[in-house]
Amino acid sequence: MTQQDYQSALQGYYQHSTCATEYGGVRRQKHARSSGLNIQPSETLKVTSRRFAKGKWVVGTVNADNRLFVFGGSVPSQPDVSIGWVEEVDPITLETIRQSPELTTGGHNWCGGAAVLADGTIITGVGNRVHKLSLDLKLINELELPVDHAHNGISLLSDGMMITRNLEHDHNKASVFTIFDPNTLKVIKTVEFLGASIGRFCVDLTPEGDYVYATTPTHIHRLIYKDQNLALDENWSASYDLPGEDQSFAWCNTVGDDSVWFMDMGDTPPVETIMRAYPVGTKPLAFSKPCSAPVRVHRVSTTDSSSTDVLTPFDLPNGGHNSSPLYVQDKKILLTFDTNNRKTGAWRFSGPGDFEELWVHDIGNSNQVFYYPDTGEVVLDDVLEDNNVDTVLIDIETGEEKSRVATGARYAAAMAFYPGLDRDFYSTSGPHGLLYRVFVS
Repeated sequence: MTQQDYQSALQGYYQHSTCATEYGGVRRQKHARSSGLNIQPSETLKVTSRRFAKGKWVVGTVNADNRLFVFGGSVPSQPDVSIGWVEEVDPITLETIRQSPELTTGGHNWCGGAAVLADGTIITGVGNRVHKLSLDLKLINELELPVDHAHNGISLLSDGMMITRNLEHDHNKASVFTIFDPNTLKVIKTVEFLGASIGRFCVDLTPEGDYVYATTPTHIHRLIYKDQNLALDENWSASYDLPGEDQSFAWCNTVGDDSVWFMDMGDTPPVETIMRAYPVGTKPLAFSKPCSAPVRVHRVSTTDSSSTDVLTPFDLPNGGHNSSPLYVQDKKILLTFDTNNRKTGAWRFSGPGDFEELWVHDIGNSNQVFYYPDTGEVVLDDVLEDNNVDTVLIDIETGEEKSRVATGARYAAAMAFYPGLDRDFYSTSGPHGLLYRVFVS
């Protein structure tokens, strides 16, 4: 059975933290390590927010010892401005306590990642740079990555090394994985992937080695990391290409129940102009015509890649999203969504080919959702018909909407939710520059 990140020690990450790395851990399971909101009928959700300076892309938060850190970069479409940055902010008021220096990016404007490591340092990955900072946000060191391109996600491996990979939208090019030492910021190894890859990869730490799962525009593959070597697993791969369908690529993937889970239809209209620019995100935004297929969820067994499932949850044309599904192994529930068609739903998975619909709602989630294991609550957003954005708290089994609140954000953010410190959580409107805290009142 797949190990659960929220139940593990998260070796190498800062221990006094409810959120030391993106998605709650390297398997990208999006389960909160903190207690759930456990909201009662007499309680409601409320919001405080802060808008950052124009042109700042507010990506997300990490925390350590009840200190909250916000990280980000520069909004796409800026040809002459490209910086990364980290701020420590007050966890309640969201006002600035201290700031990092401006962090170089190689000129690329794309949302990066951040993590707080066990030694009390912050690692950020923005553009083609990795930075190491103290908790007081002093710059310690910087690494220019071998590939001059924007990178997507940074994860710790079982031996303490870190892995990242550039995102590549051009199907004629291949993405490259880079292994580096977070202590010295020295490159250990680079490995060219089989094709272009966009969504953030996941890492499943097992006794047999660290398995790295990543997609191309048509397939999912696995690489094995062991003894500081990363190599393609020649015995494991699966196609998610459906003949005759006008599909687009998959975004992030996650592991649960000895399976890897992901959704296709990730090439939403503004993505092409952001990713095909060089440097990434430096051309004016344009909106391309989306592919016409519905969103589908794909499951591939981690023990036998010939065992696959394809679930068409809503069967609506012109589907689209920029995220990954949520799979709750403890309850055998898959939660998925179609942002373009404003649908969100949950299915019980009882084994290969056996999916039972639990509920479907008209909710246009655009974020990486997250789940509280102790209370069964799921946090997601809802991009309304007028493009205002609510946060919604739902019971994953029944679909009951337990609370809802307007965030002040507008338009699909395609960002993430981050667990807070005490019956609260954080999210952002990404390129629109808003950071908000949702809390129980």
